[in-house]
Amino acid sequence: MGNNTISSSIYSVMLLAISMAACVSTFAVPSSAKSSSSSFLFSAEAEALLNSGWWGNFSLANRCSLKGITCNRAGSVVRVEVHSYGTLSNMNWSSLPNLECLDLSNDDSPYLTGAIPGEIGTLPNLTHLDLSYNYLGGVLPATLGNLTQLVHLNLSWNYIGGAIPSSISTLSKLTHVHLDLSENNFLQGVLTPTLGNLTQLVHLNLAMNFIGGAIPSSISTLTKLTHLDLSENNFLQGVLPPTLGNLTQLVHLNLAAMNFEGPIPSSIGNLRTLIQLNLKANNLIGSIPLEIGNLKNIEQMDMSYNMLKGSIPSSIGHLSNLTSLYLRSNQLTGSIPLSICQLSSLAVVDMGHNNLHGPIPREIGNLSSLTKFALDRNDIVGTIPNELADLHLLEYLDLSQNNLSGKIPETVMITDVLDSRLLPPTNPIVAGDIVLVATMAFACLHPKPKSRPSMLRLSQEFLSRRKALAVPLHTVPLLNLWNRKMDFVHQSNEQVISAQV
Repeated sequence: MGNNTISSSIYSVMLLAISMAACVSTFAVPSSAKSSSSSFLFSAEAEALLNSGWWGNFSLANRCSLKGITCNRAGSVVRVEVHSYGTLSNMNWSSLPNLECLDLSNDDSPYLTGAIPGEIGTLPNLTHLDLSYNYLGGVLPATLGNLTQLVHLNLSWNYIGGAIPSSISTLSKLTHVHLDLSENNFLQGVLTPTLGNLTQLVHLNLAMNFIGGAIPSSISTLTKLTHLDLSENNFLQGVLPPTLGNLTQLVHLNLAAMNFEGPIPSSIGNLRTLIQLNLKANNLIGSIPLEIGNLKNIEQMDMSYNMLKGSIPSSIGHLSNLTSLYLRSNQLTGSIPLSICQLSSLAVVDMGHNNLHGPIPREIGNLSSLTKFALDRNDIVGTIPNELADLHLLEYLDLSQNNLSGKIPETVMITDVLDSRLLPPTNPIVAGDIVLVATMAFACLHPKPKSRPSMLRLSQEFLSRRKALAVPLHTVPLLNLWNRKMDFVHQSNEQVISAQV
């Protein structure tokens, strides 16, 4: 081996030894230094909490025992969840570097006032920020964009004004997220295309503000959205973008009370997980798309107070889970589609103030869950069907300002079939017994013999179900007790006794 090779090897060993020594001197921090650093941090945290005034006077060593304060194993504050008051500016936020959750939401006075300080953007580990239900004003600080770990942001129900800072679009981890800036009443500006950067967003609520402009097409990238509420922003306008159909995880879509124009895009039929759809009080035109029949999970649909024309599509009869249908104050024509009468879950139907014509289909009596039925101010003709008397849950019926003939069929009440020579019972227990006996009698007349209760079962039910009637006896319709689908054995006492109009 040559001298050069030996020298090179010795040189390499010396360099390695020097490097190791440097590493040891750099990272082997004395325990006393660590302790000193932690003590300084804990003291700064306690001082910040004390200066906020939210906890009054306390021993600095007891900061982790304060109400609403959670510390990690090392003893550093990681959660602040407290009913606070005063202002946010009294807190030295930079003294809480490990804070992960800040929840100062209020449901009762006193409230936080003043503005959100820009210093709140110095919380690098914050994942949860909730300042809702306070009296905060001012504008949203651009430093909110520094909270890059943020998952949940709720600033709703305040008095915050100004525009939504573009820096919020950098909060790419917002998930469960909750971006809720609703009900501030003073937020303005426009929705910028950078909104599409929040691709993890699940819940977006900007309702009841003064946001203007159009919905950016980039909203189509928010494919994880389940809740989208932009309602009551009177300056939002333009057309409903067809790209809304890309948000196939949507469960709740509320675009009510704005200035949207143009037609309802057929792509809305792609939102097959939708449960609530509210397009009320816009300037929408055109017809209701046939694709609306694809929304098999929809329960509530409101398209009232627009300028929709054409007939109600028969495909609406595919919406077997629909409980409420509001189409009031449009320019709809044609007849009431027979397919609607298949929707046994419907509780509310309001088609008033349109140009509908033709008769009320007799099959309307199949809507056994109906509590409200409004057809006023149309061109409905023919006779009022007797089958309306089958709607024993009906509480509100408006057929006014049409061309109908005949009378609204009266509902037979249970008191109508009692012996008129006897005074109606005033004792709620006796009234309850009458309702229970009538229900039992109807159960014994079930068309399917196997569904009729035995005499033993009847006696057991009568002894176990006796209960005071919760409503006046004269308000109980007889049809309410005649239910061919009733499984008497499993009918609850409350259902029997609280039967009412």
